[in-house]
Parts: sequence; C-alpha cells; structure tokens
Amino acid sequence: MSSPSFAETASNRSAIDGLQSWGLVRRDSAGIAHVSALKRRDMFFLQGYVHAQDRLFQMDLGRRQASGTLAELLGAELLPSDIELRTIGVRRAAERSFDALSEQTRRDLVAYCDGVNAYVQKHGLPLEYAAIEITNFEPWVPIDSIVIAKALSLSLSFDTEDILRTVTLSQFQASGVANSFDGAALFFQDLYRTAPFDSASTIPDTSSASNVASVPRLSTMASLSTTVEEEKVTERIDLNVARLAGNYLERLQKVSFFSELMADDVARGSNEWAISGRLTKKGHPLLANDPHLGLTTPSIFYPMQIRSLFGINAVGNTIPGTPSIVLGHNRYITWGSTTNPMDVTDVYQETVVPDLSSPSGLSTIFQGQREHIQAISQQYRVNQIGNGKNDDVVVVSGDNIPAVTLIVPRRNQGPIVEFDQATGVALSIQYTGFSATRELDAFIGFNEARNLEDFKHAVSFFDVGSQNFVYSDRRGNIAYFTSAEMPLREDLEAGFINGLPPSFIRNGSGGNEWLPATEPEKNQTLPYAILPAAEMPQVINPKNGWFVNANNDPAGTTLDNNAFNQLRPTGGIYYLNSDYAKGFRAGRITQLIRQYLNTGDNKISFEEMEAIQNDVALLDAQFFVPHILNAMDRASKNGVATELAALAQDNVLLSAVERLRHWNFNTPTGIVEGYDATDSNGELSEPTQREIDESVAATIYSVWRGQVIQHIFGQTLEPLELARPDASLEVVALRNLLENFSVNNGVGASGLNFFSVPSNASAQDRRDIALLQSLTKALELLRGDEFATAFNYSTNLDDYRWGKLHRIVFSSALGEPFSVPSNGTNFPPPLEGLAGIPTDGGFGVVDASSHSAAAQSENDFMYVNGPANRFVSEQNYWRGIRAKSTWPGGTSGEFGNPNYFNLLPNYLTNDRIPLLYRYRDVRKDTQSMTFFYPKYK
Repeated sequence: MSSPSFAETASNRSAIDGLQSWGLVRRDSAGIAHVSALKRRDMFFLQGYVHAQDRLFQMDLGRRQASGTLAELLGAELLPSDIELRTIGVRRAAERSFDALSEQTRRDLVAYCDGVNAYVQKHGLPLEYAAIEITNFEPWVPIDSIVIAKALSLSLSFDTEDILRTVTLSQFQASGVANSFDGAALFFQDLYRTAPFDSASTIPDTSSASNVASVPRLSTMASLSTTVEEEKVTERIDLNVARLAGNYLERLQKVSFFSELMADDVARGSNEWAISGRLTKKGHPLLANDPHLGLTTPSIFYPMQIRSLFGINAVGNTIPGTPSIVLGHNRYITWGSTTNPMDVTDVYQETVVPDLSSPSGLSTIFQGQREHIQAISQQYRVNQIGNGKNDDVVVVSGDNIPAVTLIVPRRNQGPIVEFDQATGVALSIQYTGFSATRELDAFIGFNEARNLEDFKHAVSFFDVGSQNFVYSDRRGNIAYFTSAEMPLREDLEAGFINGLPPSFIRNGSGGNEWLPATEPEKNQTLPYAILPAAEMPQVINPKNGWFVNANNDPAGTTLDNNAFNQLRPTGGIYYLNSDYAKGFRAGRITQLIRQYLNTGDNKISFEEMEAIQNDVALLDAQFFVPHILNAMDRASKNGVATELAALAQDNVLLSAVERLRHWNFNTPTGIVEGYDATDSNGELSEPTQREIDESVAATIYSVWRGQVIQHIFGQTLEPLELARPDASLEVVALRNLLENFSVNNGVGASGLNFFSVPSNASAQDRRDIALLQSLTKALELLRGDEFATAFNYSTNLDDYRWGKLHRIVFSSALGEPFSVPSNGTNFPPPLEGLAGIPTDGGFGVVDASSHSAAAQSENDFMYVNGPANRFVSEQNYWRGIRAKSTWPGGTSGEFGNPNYFNLLPNYLTNDRIPLLYRYRDVRKDTQSMTFFYPKYK
C-alpha cells in the first residue's frame, strides 16, 4: 500500500484501529504537529502515529543501527557496523531496561508503539523502502524505543578515548626512551593537556551563591600530579595490550557510529546558559539551549506539542521513535541540556584462559581466581540490494563475522572487544549504560513537572548519557544540574591511583574495580557505588545571576591540568573526567554575557540571547592574532635573524597581516550565495564591504591555523614517527607554549624544542619565524591546487571568501537525491563544483559549525555537526512562556513533501520561529487539521 497523498494527510477526519477515544492533530504554518487527545494513552498513540507518518524510515534506521541489524536494510557495507554495535550490546541493555521503567512509562511505550504500527497498517511504507527493495516492516515494539534512547545515550557518554590514550602514551614512552626525552611529559603536559584553552567553568564562575548545592569544598593533593604524570606512567604499557587496542581502534574508525564519537571534541557538544530575571530587560528569567548533534536529512529532532486533557501539555523537541518531549517547556517549566562527559566507561586488560567448566570454554583471571566468560550466539543477515528481488535478506557468515559475543559478567555484563588467543590477553569494556536505565522515566517526568522539586526528582532517573540540565520556571528560578550515575573506583576511593588512571586501559586482574553498591542512592539502578547526588556539580539561583555550560569542565577540576588532585570529603579522589571540551564556546559565551552586563543598563534582552547563540567570532583568533602582529612588528626591527627580517619585506605577507590587524574575528561568508546570521528569514543579501573584509581575514587566519600547528607540532613529531593529537589539542598546546614562552623559550616539559629552526636564531626569532612562515605557507596554499576550485589560483586576497570553504551537506543515509542540497530538488548546490551550502561560522564558534583546526584544502573546512535545534525562552508568571526555536531541515522525512526542508532556510540565517503553545495561538496558525476517532469493527 502506498503512502497517503499530502491532501489525504491533511483531511479532516480519519478512523484508526486501536484508538480508544478522539484525538486531534493540527499542523501549524511551520508544519509542526500539535497533538491533542482526551486520554493520555491516545496522546502517546497519536505521537507514535505522527512520528511514523513523518519519520518512519529514520526511526527504522535508528533502531536497526543500535540493534546491529542495519545491514538487513542497507546491505553488506553496514555489516561491520552491525558487528560492533551488537558486540557492545545496546539492544541487550535496552531489554534489561524495560522492566526497570515505571509501570506508567511502560504503558506509555505500548501506546506509542501501537500508534506507530497503526500508521504502517493504514498507509504502508514510504518510498525509501522501495529504493532498497524492502516491502516488509517489523512491527514496532517498546524495546525499539528504548534502544533508540540508549543509542543516543551511548553516543553522548560512551568513551573510546581510554583506548586511544593508551596507544598514544605507549608510543610516546617508547620514543622517549629511544630519543632521550620524557615521553610521559610530552603526553600529559605538552600535548594531551586536560587544561582547557579558556578557563570558563560553570560552578566556579557563579562565584558565591545563595541557595546553592554544588561541588563540596575540595582539598588539593599537590603531590598527586607527580604521581600520575611521572611515577606511574613509567610502568610500561604491555605491548600486547597496545597492539590489541590499536586493532580495535582501526575497526571502530570504519564504523560511522563510533568514528563520530572519536572525532575532534570541538565538533561535538552543546551550549546552554540561563540569566536570572534581575539581570534581564523585562525582569523575567531567560534560557538558551542549542544541542549539537549530527546535521542530517531528516534532522535528529522532530518538533511537536503533545497534550492530553488534564494531563501532559508540553512542546519542544522529540526523538522520532520515542515518546514524550525530551527538550522544551510545559506550562510551568523550561528545560534544556548539554552533554556532560563524565567518565562512565572503563576499558580493562584481561587475562583469558581455557576453562572446560565455563559454558563458553573460557574464563578470566581475577585476583587469582577463574571467572566464567559467557557467550551469546549471533547470526547476521544482509539485504541483497540491486538484484531486483524484494525482501532478499540472507544469512551471512565468514572468518570476519563472529559467531558469538563474549561477555564478562564482572564488567556490568560488558563485552570482550579484542582477544588474542595466542597470548590470552583481551580487552573488555565496562560501561554504566549496560545496566537497566530509565531515561524515558526522566523525560516523561520533565513533561509532567510543575516546579523545581518535580524536576529534580525527574533528573534522579536520568541514569546514563550524562547531561548538564538547564532549568527555569514561572516562579523565577534558574538552576543547573548534572545528571547520571558516576561509578566510584576502588583505588580512587582509597586516595591513590593503581597503575594508570581510569582515563586509560586499566589492569583487570584486581585493584581497579567499580565498588559494589552497599548503600544505594535514592532511585539508583547501577549495581555499583556512585558519586552521591549532593557531590554532583549543581547550582540553584546563583548569586551572580547567571551560569554557562558548553560541555566545559563544570567543577573546575581540570583547570590546573590535573583531573586527579582534588579530594572528596571522604578522603577519596574527586574525579569526574579528564577530557572536557576545551572551553572555546563556553569562553566566548561567558565573554559575551559579561560584555552585555557591563554595558548600557547592565541587563540582557531576549534578542541579545539570540545574538549570543548566533555568534561566529573565533575565540582562538583573539589570542593568536596579536602574536602574529607582534611577530611582524619584530620582523621589521634591527638585529633580528636574517630569515625573520626577510619576511618583513614580503608585500603579500604584509598585506595579509594588515587584513588580520583590522579584523574583528568574525567569520561571515562574504558571498551572495552564503547564509549568514545577518541575512533575514532565509533570504540572502549582497555582502557588505565590511563582511567581505572579515570573510577574507577569516579565510587567511583559518588556513594559517592549520599550517602553524603543522609547522610546530608536525615538524617535531613526524621525525620521531609519532602521531599527532586531535588538532584542537594542538591549538591548546600552542597557546600553552606561547603563554609560557618567556620561561621555556618554546621547550616543552618533555625537553623537546617545538621552535628549533633555524638553529642559529634566538628563541624569540625562531618563534616569530614559525608564526610568519606558516602564514606564507597558507597564502601559497590558497593560490595553489588545494584551493583551485574555490579560488581558481587567484593571487588576489579579495577573492579568498570564507563561504567558498565553510560549507555543509545535510546528508541522508541513502545519499542523492535525499540529501540537501542535491540536484533535481528545490535546493540545488549553490556553488558550482563545490559540495554543500556555504555558511558563516568556523572552528570552535558558539554557533557550532566546527571543522578540523588542521584543515588545509578547500573541502577540509566543511562540517557535519552543529545545532540540532536553537531554542531561547523567557519565563513570565502571568503571561506564560515565550519561546522561539529553529531546526536544520523540515518536519517531514518523506522525500518530496513540502515540509521536507521547509525550516532549513530560516535555520541557515539563524532566524527562529515562535514555538506555539497556547491553544488560541495554535488554532490561529493552523494550516491543516485531522480529527481522529476509533475505528469500530
């Protein structure tokens, strides 16, 4: 049966089998569905029905990717993804979670699933299924909804960095011994710094506060820095472990789900902040939130309102495939979130031995005793796309297709991901999300909350997928809460680190275990001891009147480049994580808030909240450009090295430096085809001369950035055959070198000189030569082959417009023509020969649109992650909540539907639309309406 026509979809009456009472779905002018029902059960039924109507294929992809059955839809290329996701066991964890949910949530889930299946039964499948020769649809079940939620949690909290750090540290140690430098110091102090680029920190920045429950007063153990960074790491990492870790990383890099987790941290995250009413122009609390996720077609979030008589009435973002509103507001409260990267994943080195008494024939050795490994049988199936046969899905097997998944019960039922039978060495993973968890209870609790206590109670059910929640309510409160269950490690609780810290692969034979839960916290599900809620970073109504989080360190524990030198009141080490975002976005948001509060009437308006969210200034440029200018100024002085003096005679270089000297660090596209926040409502305008000048400077600086970190770190590490870290870490490392140059002259803690050429020049001259030669190299690249399509070998600086480089494709899993932009649609590629849509933005900006800091060719500056939604709200006790929002796409995932990308133009120009909530506003803006009633047999 074919999909309904758009006219049928908009018809005013429809009988549905399974509906118990009446329901109504209004579509406003933005295509957003407002679902109303007499009964709560029918409200969730219709939410499932509408999700299936607009996003069924997306939902199916989501459940299958997480469950490890995606190849059954998209073919053999997705088999590696299925193997890794099934090994990790997201669906196994989802199955554990169903019984842990409240009885009411389980009923809501069943109702939602009934709605999804009712739609498919009534209307059939969208055209994407025809493209992959599939006609059968497996009915939607509650575990499917849970697995989608668990997969999102996994993407936000599962940590593969333990493995990468261990491999890298092993390489650094070995090279240090061979080449007479300190490999551990190169890792911890020079390159893989835990200290951020900017020191913005959520709780410390609120200063003193009234009514605050925050991180307890932490004592500092200064000697721990030495213990972690020098003594313990001299215990050489087992080469077998490093080899297995490298093999696993190589496999994960080939699976998109995991490769995105391993991407540069600047490209991922979210922003949130709140301002107390006493600091706002109208006297009402303001809240802003923009979660950053993959920018795809269709978009990850689906806007919707759900309302039942005398029950839930909430509006905001939903996740197709799951019930409730996950981010948004109801009549009383507003909430949003950013990822809080707590360390809830540990990787262990295991010793595995044959054991005939074990069902799998294998056991691990723990404290000298054998513990059985469990084996779960697996069977993989692949869709044979392209042979003209429908539903031709066959079972596959082979040497690289494992027949079983090996489970270590001690690791929270975690899997063995790598195993060398010859040596008996294996790697296992322990993750809090393998337990039964109740994120859906939390989301539904948010929908129902009427006040601060209700919200705090709901947060207590958010077990995994660690989030920073931002909150405001009609009574004027603003609040910040971190969530999720943080396991306590036995060595840290004893006040020391046994071997390597938990941010590396740990010894699984004993001494590094998660402690058992002897006195569980209220509402706890994890069977291990967790950090008490009172010790989690949180603040209510801070005295300074505002707070910011952009995935940066909320408690300030890493600001001194050591995440392990604070103590809990119990005497144990207070540890949350060592790998937060490096503060580019948080630092800029904090800077802008302080500017607004220190000018004019010292108040912030709704429009200024939007302006902060739209900001595309480069925070790193504020630091580095003065160093470039200083280098050029020194180059023209007497007595400097010959190589430096020669750079001052290069007129093209001088012209480029002058461009940077007059730049305000903004990043407009500078082209008429480009989308900028200064454009309005999706309509493009000619760039002003100021925008063109800023655009050129943004291009010059951004290409320089890649060249300077290549010059300084590439020339140092490559001769040693050492891999470079993520480019964002190199940006942080470069700032550290330059800030401390007067003391170390460019020599790192490792003993390596990062400014060693030319050897006959002074340290200051070598530094300035590196900075300016990198700019010369950037200009050579811009007029060369690497940028030929964008700039056609031009030597005219005016031609180097940022919009030719900074572009995005909103990609579909099926590629053309489903992606945006694409040929043959109403949104073709704007630039000839260059993929994607040109937008303002760049590395680490608030309006997240980050590319690699090491970018050095015309397609390297494209980006794939950013705001999946921009949201700003204002609380008003008497008039209710005012909210505006925007999304990167359209409400419909059905190709050809008028709402396929209807919201995208406004999104690209950073223009939000009112998020309609009140009945009279929705009714006034209704474009179509369908009345649903039970189908009586």
